[in-house]
Amino acid sequence: MPDEQPYDAAILGGGPGGLAAAGQVARRGGRACLIEAGPIGGACLNVGCIPAKAMLHASGLCRQMRQAGRFGLAPREPAVDGAAFMQRVGEVVSAVREGARKATAVNKRIDLIRGRGRLVGPTALAVATDGGEARVEAGSIIIATGSRPVRPRFLPWGGDCLMTSDEATTAGSLPESVLVIGGGVIGCEFATAYAELGIRTHLVEMLDRLLPDAAKEASEAVTASLTGCGAEVLSARRVLAVTPDGSGAAVELDGGRTLAVHRVLVAVGREARTGGIGLEDVGVEVAGGIIPVDGRCRTNVEGVYAVGDVAETRQYAHLADQMGIVAAENAMGHELHDDRSVVPVGVYTHPEIASVGLDLAEAKRRFGSARAFRATYKSAGMAVACAQTEGLLKVVAAPDTGRIYGALWIGPHATDMIQEFALAIRCGLTLDQIHHTIHPHPTFQEAAATVAAAWAAQASRKRP
Repeated sequence: MPDEQPYDAAILGGGPGGLAAAGQVARRGGRACLIEAGPIGGACLNVGCIPAKAMLHASGLCRQMRQAGRFGLAPREPAVDGAAFMQRVGEVVSAVREGARKATAVNKRIDLIRGRGRLVGPTALAVATDGGEARVEAGSIIIATGSRPVRPRFLPWGGDCLMTSDEATTAGSLPESVLVIGGGVIGCEFATAYAELGIRTHLVEMLDRLLPDAAKEASEAVTASLTGCGAEVLSARRVLAVTPDGSGAAVELDGGRTLAVHRVLVAVGREARTGGIGLEDVGVEVAGGIIPVDGRCRTNVEGVYAVGDVAETRQYAHLADQMGIVAAENAMGHELHDDRSVVPVGVYTHPEIASVGLDLAEAKRRFGSARAFRATYKSAGMAVACAQTEGLLKVVAAPDTGRIYGALWIGPHATDMIQEFALAIRCGLTLDQIHHTIHPHPTFQEAAATVAAAWAAQASRKRP
């Protein structure tokens, strides 16, 4: 039984951060207890990243079928089977989840307890299981309870017309028409998928542009892409009311317009799961909706750590994974500090958007001197061959030394390729070093070499 022997670490939550923490404790030779009531993998695997990307990959194929004429192929309007489409999404989730479950199950240093846990002390958890309450003692506790979609109170929850990303990724079929509330990352990704599938799609954002936290170039690219595949983008607009009817809902917008749609997807953000887990009982601080942590993922209570969405406003699975490793290392007595300043960000629209580090304004503010070096896809061989010439790469760097401060990549596979610059920033590399690194040809990745060459050209002109 769990209450017979203390663990080195008990992890509350089996999402990316929790799984990473448990694995790292085990790799360090410790014993970990992973507590999770729901499916292994958390929101990312089950109702977030993985199913959404399965949807976007398939919708992208639809877009390619319509554009096949550019390649001398007969274009086709795809016939979408909504039930089969969502069944395949579910199969993808099941396969990835089973892999995560097996990896945990075969590790003899990790015990998985199914149930809802709450802190009853800085080194103790009570877990409500089907067989009763179990007490878990551990040298350290790592909180990794994740986040959930925000559900605005003014909306009529409880019926079929409203859904969050949770319901959108687990639905039995596709909506006949949809209005997406929220033009952030989640809203833009789902709007892309629905529009590419041929579903009448409206996207409403109360601010003046989509992806308001991203660069202007990213916003413009996604807006153009959505409108190009038939979606209606309504920026600087608010949803005043949603009224369910027999076939869906009537959505009232400011300005006097009302839209009739089959479903309304609410994508206005996510909130940390901090309630009901005993934080207040042991004095763990919560501020601004999240648990503040330092560079070692420590909370204000000795021996209690927090990782992922519950401890960060930047809600990315890869950040949660890294934080889980950091917390586990420190819980096992091996000091590891990560300031989390280099976090690559991906938006899986078509085109993809990826960024890391600082934008030009922030780099100038911090370092006094910075410049943006650009490369477009219009003359890139691979981009021309693939008829995808709308992409660009912008790198912010020091004009004199070429030290890299940040990068923005827009185009095919941008979310894969941004890692070159994440590594460069973290390791203090320069554009000169990238310039003298051979990049394979022809690839989209060559844009990095083109940008580096632009820096080298201006640097050589300045030399006496």
